[in-house]
Amino acid sequence: MKAPDRLTTTGGYVARWALDTAGVLLAMSIGTFALVLLARGDPAAMLAATRAGRPATPEQIQAVRVELGLDASAPIRYVRWLAHACTGDFGVSLRTNTPVGPEVADRLGVTLGLVAGSALIAVVVGLAAGVAGAVLQRGVLRGALRVGALLVTSVPGFWLSYLLVLALALRLRLVPTSGMAGLETWIMPMAVLGLPAAGALSRVVAVTLREALDQPYVRAAQARGSGPLSIVLRDGLPNAAGPILSVAAFAVGGLLVGVVVIEQIFAWPGLGAYLVHAAGSRDVPALQAATLVMGGGFILVNRCADVLQGLIDPRSRRRWAG
Repeated sequence: MKAPDRLTTTGGYVARWALDTAGVLLAMSIGTFALVLLARGDPAAMLAATRAGRPATPEQIQAVRVELGLDASAPIRYVRWLAHACTGDFGVSLRTNTPVGPEVADRLGVTLGLVAGSALIAVVVGLAAGVAGAVLQRGVLRGALRVGALLVTSVPGFWLSYLLVLALALRLRLVPTSGMAGLETWIMPMAVLGLPAAGALSRVVAVTLREALDQPYVRAAQARGSGPLSIVLRDGLPNAAGPILSVAAFAVGGLLVGVVVIEQIFAWPGLGAYLVHAAGSRDVPALQAATLVMGGGFILVNRCADVLQGLIDPRSRRRWAG
């Protein structure tokens, strides 16, 4: 009897996934560190001037360069930076002259809360609309769902933001135009982030679920007298879970990218706005930290979806291993 391929067993699959994920994260950290090499200006001169409150002397700049370890070669600086970053130490902000790690931690909770709420909207609305689009026969409601999904995925986020501000804030006066001062201020940012992801997810759910419902085992279940809801939940969705999970993870990961624009529009004190401010002021340590955290989050969300899909469907596990 032939022994199973170690990459198609659960343990081998997870081990291979962990190694590949570590490699991707390492490559991203190298690209993030390269920001300091490509950025214009001298970080030591900027920090020395911030501390002195005036243009720094060459002696002050050299002292800061030694303090930050900028006098070492690039590979040595990268290893030092990565070792400190793994402990949450991202250096000192050139703009505020304070440690970057606590600043990132303070803003990360805001961003994660916004992303979590938007993801909930995307998954709930996307699944509901997708299931309805797959189950309904040709009609007005099915066409309306398809058009609605196309609209929310095609409209740019900043334009949808302005539409919601005009409708909900200025005309109906239901929510404030910007800021984070209460639960009502979460409505527009979460809707702007979540609805496009829901539209994309609903189309994938509708197509894959419709294909699953056309399989012979579904028709056999219908012949046995199973109800429509039971067929969708027990026979349809589990067999369409792989593609749905992949698209859902990519959509949720994409929220980490969209949050950069949305936090600027609605004046939210999150990590996305922090990244924009760091880029505008050429604050390299802050820019590196924000990029590393947000990029790492995007990668981990999608990689976790890969391993879940492999655990659900062994066929995708074999394709991924090959």
